[in-house]
Amino acid sequence: MVPREFCLDVPAELTARLTRRARSSELTLNTLVQVAWGLLLGRLTGRDDVVFGATAAVRPPEVPGVESLVGLCINTLPVRVQLAPEQGLSELLEEVQGRQAALSEHQHLGLFEVQSLTGVGELFDTVLVFENYPVRPERVGAPEDGLRVVGSTGRDATHYALALVVIPGESLRLQLGYRPDAFGHSAVRELARRLVRVLESVAGRPGADGGAARRAGPGRAGAPAAAVGQRLAQRDRSR
Repeated sequence: MVPREFCLDVPAELTARLTRRARSSELTLNTLVQVAWGLLLGRLTGRDDVVFGATAAVRPPEVPGVESLVGLCINTLPVRVQLAPEQGLSELLEEVQGRQAALSEHQHLGLFEVQSLTGVGELFDTVLVFENYPVRPERVGAPEDGLRVVGSTGRDATHYALALVVIPGESLRLQLGYRPDAFGHSAVRELARRLVRVLESVAGRPGADGGAARRAGPGRAGAPAAAVGQRLAQRDRSR
């Protein structure tokens, strides 16, 4: 099954507000996106405790000879976002970033090892990738030793039913890769638009939080577990 893709650019004004919120709260933009994704998944699945995968590039010093390894060293590990109606957004953001920072020294563990330790089997069916490798826009197209890059493009895919890739820039770019047997195009488009609305709430003033769980709309606590794809596919077929 060949995955498909839907792209949406976050308005530059909203991207700037998200960046200011991150800086003023001493958070990373990645944390804001992770929390927004967790809030949206919680709303879609009716759960107040959600897990999704996050892909990161790591070269942990704990691995002997890591400095001589050639190629990408990437790993996809679970991110847990617990939503409490009484919890403020700032508190949730700090909690998620603190937990991820505490786990950073263990990012060299493989997903299989993590699954074995938890004893729960499959941990997630959606994955988020925040591209944060350094790029200097002013150097793109500039001559380097007589060579000049005139353009570049890339395409990849995962085996997950839904993968969100976020590319920083003046406008954040949201790339949603999806399996067409699990999602309809209109459902994915609506999902991207809803994510932008959640990001608008996340970008709000730190002192005007309110309950974090309410930011994504009312959910159904205790609803039966269901893949996000199943929920959206059902909605897509009903239209």
